[in-house]
Amino acid sequence: MENSWHQLKPRTGFLVRLADRLTDQSWQTLTQLYQPIVGPSAAGLYSALFWLPKRGEYQRHATLLGLLGMDLAHFYEARLRLEATGLLTTKVKTSGELTSFVYELQAPLAPADFFRDDLLSVQLLGVIGEEAYRTLVTVNTVKPQTASDEQDITKNFLDVFHVDGQELNRLPAAITATREDLPNDDAAPALTPTSHEDFDFKLLGEILEHSFIDTKALRSYRQLLLTEHATYNLDEVTMARYVGDATDLATNQFDPEQFKRVIAQDFSRQHRGQPAATSPTTTQPTGERLSSAEQTLITVASKSVPALFLQGIKQKNGGFVTDGEQRIVRDLVSRQLFPDAVLNLMIYHVLVDEERPTLNKNLMDTIANDWSKSKVTTPQLAIKKIRERQQAAQQPRQSRRRQPTVKETLPDWAKKPAAKPSATQAKLSEQQQKQLQARIAKLQAHSNDGKEA
Repeated sequence: MENSWHQLKPRTGFLVRLADRLTDQSWQTLTQLYQPIVGPSAAGLYSALFWLPKRGEYQRHATLLGLLGMDLAHFYEARLRLEATGLLTTKVKTSGELTSFVYELQAPLAPADFFRDDLLSVQLLGVIGEEAYRTLVTVNTVKPQTASDEQDITKNFLDVFHVDGQELNRLPAAITATREDLPNDDAAPALTPTSHEDFDFKLLGEILEHSFIDTKALRSYRQLLLTEHATYNLDEVTMARYVGDATDLATNQFDPEQFKRVIAQDFSRQHRGQPAATSPTTTQPTGERLSSAEQTLITVASKSVPALFLQGIKQKNGGFVTDGEQRIVRDLVSRQLFPDAVLNLMIYHVLVDEERPTLNKNLMDTIANDWSKSKVTTPQLAIKKIRERQQAAQQPRQSRRRQPTVKETLPDWAKKPAAKPSATQAKLSEQQQKQLQARIAKLQAHSNDGKEA
């Protein structure tokens, strides 16, 4: 629910449900495979929800925030990461003016299913790199090993137990009745990429039709193709070339892991030396209408994927994209909070407007939280938020410039006696005026002694 952030307060109630059983393997998968993607804060939130005392009863979020040592903004960000990766289902209940949440913990996927999932495997590969990814696949997937001199003598169920064939043909009512109440396997939320719907699979099939590739077998990888298309903005011709690179010529077998690896490596190599796209050097308008510089910036930001846009800015400034910046951009893309153009404007604002040498995670998260809360979904709204941020940043500096310089000198009234009595002095008696003049003379004497010393 989009407005759940506005409904979330420390006093808001919640309860926790378990949608699946968690095993030791579940916790290992959470730590080794999910945590690199969602981060330690989200993994900690998952664990805290599971081990929360009286988790089936309504409690206030303030209790959970105290256990985690985090504020609402970081809690909400961690919750979104768990939701996005299928580990958490969030439901909201409104009764009158009272709002409460129900958090359903989903068990992590089995390792083999995790590595078969296109979104999760692509994201994990991007975070930890190819070598560590291959190691995790090896560690978390066990292949049965049988030596040539070993003979399998394992008995099956019917070899050991006697089952009446009539009972199998006509199952008892107790079994059929209870099966109807069992949850479906697809109860957990499915991960679906927000892919571009302009990809033409028919055209891709026509291109591959005259090759050695089995297009029918490729249909089962439709989600993978859409994911790569959305991530790297690949057209049908380029996609066909990568499919060919990842298909074994001898067996005609398509290798999805090789497919993802080839695209990632080629993208990095291809854009490492690419000249930067021309873009305006400032975005500091004073009116509400878009300036020509802003319009040009929006046009450039709308035509580039974030990775390429970042690469162009860094090359134009004479720098390079760091590993940390790649992780920051990949993380923001995976959250699917903003269109590419909006995310590109956020990158531009930090690197160009604020003249930062690199992207800072805390700053990017702060801006992203602000823009998400304000529902910034278009480049025009992003420009408006940039204006507001620039005006807010300039306000303190203007206030400081207006402050007079403080000099540690005697006040004017203490330097010279007034030629005429002031309105205050006029109200004093003659004796009080003499006492005041004596105090002034004494103060002047102390000041002169200090100067001579």
